[in-house]
Amino acid sequence: MKKALFIFLLLGSLNLLAQDEDLNALETSIQEDVTTSTTVDEGSTGSRNRWASKRSNYDVKDREGRVLDLRSVLEEGFRRNPFQQIRNQQKEQIELLKTDLYQKFWLPTVSLELQSSNHKIDRFRESSQSTPGMGAQQAPTGSLGLVIDEYTLFNWGRDYLQYQNDKQTLNRSNQQLLEARRRLKFSLISQYFNMIRVKAIKSIYQEQLRQTSFIHRLAREKLQLRKIRAQEYYQTRSEYLRAQTEYQQVLYDVGIQEEELANLLGDEYRGAYRSVEQLKYVSINTSMDEAMKFSQEQSVEYRNAKLAYDNASRTYEKTLKDNLPLPKFSFNLGTYRTGFDPEGSSWNYQTSPGNRNIELVAAIDMKWTLLGEGGFFNSRDNQQSFLNKRIAEINFFNTRRALEVKIKTIYRTVRYLEQKVEIAQDQHKNAQKNYDSVLDNYIGGRATYSDIKLAIDNLVNSFTNSENVKYNHLQKKLELADFMGLEDFPGENFESLAQR
Repeated sequence: MKKALFIFLLLGSLNLLAQDEDLNALETSIQEDVTTSTTVDEGSTGSRNRWASKRSNYDVKDREGRVLDLRSVLEEGFRRNPFQQIRNQQKEQIELLKTDLYQKFWLPTVSLELQSSNHKIDRFRESSQSTPGMGAQQAPTGSLGLVIDEYTLFNWGRDYLQYQNDKQTLNRSNQQLLEARRRLKFSLISQYFNMIRVKAIKSIYQEQLRQTSFIHRLAREKLQLRKIRAQEYYQTRSEYLRAQTEYQQVLYDVGIQEEELANLLGDEYRGAYRSVEQLKYVSINTSMDEAMKFSQEQSVEYRNAKLAYDNASRTYEKTLKDNLPLPKFSFNLGTYRTGFDPEGSSWNYQTSPGNRNIELVAAIDMKWTLLGEGGFFNSRDNQQSFLNKRIAEINFFNTRRALEVKIKTIYRTVRYLEQKVEIAQDQHKNAQKNYDSVLDNYIGGRATYSDIKLAIDNLVNSFTNSENVKYNHLQKKLELADFMGLEDFPGENFESLAQR
């Protein structure tokens, strides 16, 4: 009987030794990363193994990588983001189009024209049948003229309606470039703090890995002293391996967030990013009425719907005028032209063929369909234009209604998240104190492994939840500001949310 018991204990010891060798190999690979060192002084007291939650920058000391702050991120993003660079070029294009549109409508078109016929420069081969005068002329024939096109003085507002449509469309294009720049700013702010959030979560999983390693080593000592069962020892080992898996996953998440930030910055991303800043929680001071007012005047959706409605209204008005026999009043300042040929040069001026007088003229150019496309007297064209106007009108008022619903929803969500942030912060403080107490009791043998595991899980979850809720609050504030058409809330600057 004693011999059998001795063999059983020997096999159990060998199995435990093999498990420990696997664990030591895993811990050796972890220790090669300075940010995940699990070296623990087994003779230290429980207080020295407390969760280091109050260390600066979440106890994450990235020794390599670019140091970023929010202001430099915004400056570099505006300067180097490739899509923002494209928008800068598009803005210049729009300004050119606006200048052309203005001068085309308000000013007469004046051009300088030069024309000449083919004339001989050299003759490579002369035909045996060549006669005098055959081939190109020795001197060119042509003209040089200053041409002033016909200028419309009055057209019953038809041209002006089209001019207003084109002008408002170009102005809206300029606004869209500014809105895209604002959204780039919000994306940079959101991604910057998202990277900080993931790095903070990385630190909590790193601490979880250290603490589960310490608890596992402590359990191994207790098992050797026959103070715990083998089942509890293997539970600590499973938790340690789970902590290692979660830590490796969050390292992957950090890399993803850094990659996205590099794309927004237009950076080559040759190394990791690090920051000494944290997201400061600030409750919103803007009232719902203010948010509603701004959104009904400056939001992207409102401006797009208003542009479509205004253009459709003017197009319908122009369509009705185009269907009336309204004369167009215009005058022509003529063409000043000098002609030249082999015999010499000549000067000529005329406003129209055979006419040198400057006259105000009126003309009507109308066509009504009696049968066929467009309907009787273009009735179907008029009806189509009216329906387009009604569609734009319905969409405009529906956009205003949808905006009101959206603003109320986002604003209430922000207020809900503010309460949730405060609760999450209190929850984390309580979880920290609970963990410190349970760890002391576990080391002293006054608490079970289930107690310490629950305390660790609560602490990790409360910290992660606090960081996530605080970031979600920022996201909703950015979304609300975008719907309001503002880069910052009145009296609040998003750049001030970064604190060291």
